[in-house]
Amino acid sequence: MRYPPLGLAWPMVVTFVLATGPALAQPRTTTAPASSPQSVAQGAVEGAPGARLAGYLNFCISNGLLPHGETMALLDHTIARSNAVFNDHRGDMDYAQGTAGILQPANPNGMRITDLDIPQRRGLCDQVRRKAAAAG
Repeated sequence: MRYPPLGLAWPMVVTFVLATGPALAQPRTTTAPASSPQSVAQGAVEGAPGARLAGYLNFCISNGLLPHGETMALLDHTIARSNAVFNDHRGDMDYAQGTAGILQPANPNGMRITDLDIPQRRGLCDQVRRKAAAAG
C-alpha cells in the first residue's frame, strides 16, 4: 500500500503539532486522594466547638449509639459548660447542627454522621464521648 504524499497537508500537520504539542507536554495535575468518610468525621469532631460537641453527644444518645444512663450527665455538663442551650431555651446553632448529625455545616451537601455505617458511627460517638469528657 502506498501512502499519498503530504503535499499541501504538511503545513497543517506542522501547525497541529505546534499547537497541541505544548499542551500534551504539560505535566498532568493529579488531585490528592479523597479523605475517607471516617477521617472526615473524626476531623470534624476534633475541630468541633463545645456546643456542637454537645449536639453530637445528643445525637449519639438519641440514636442509641451511646448508653443513655451513663452519658446523660456528661451531656448536661457539656451543654452547661458550652452554653449550648440558653435560659430562654433558645439553642446555639452549633448545638442544633450537632444534634442533627451535621459534620460539615459550611457545606450544604456536607457529610453527616448517618453517612457512616453503624460500626463507624459507634466509633465516632466513642470519640465524641472521650473528647467531651476530656474537656470537662
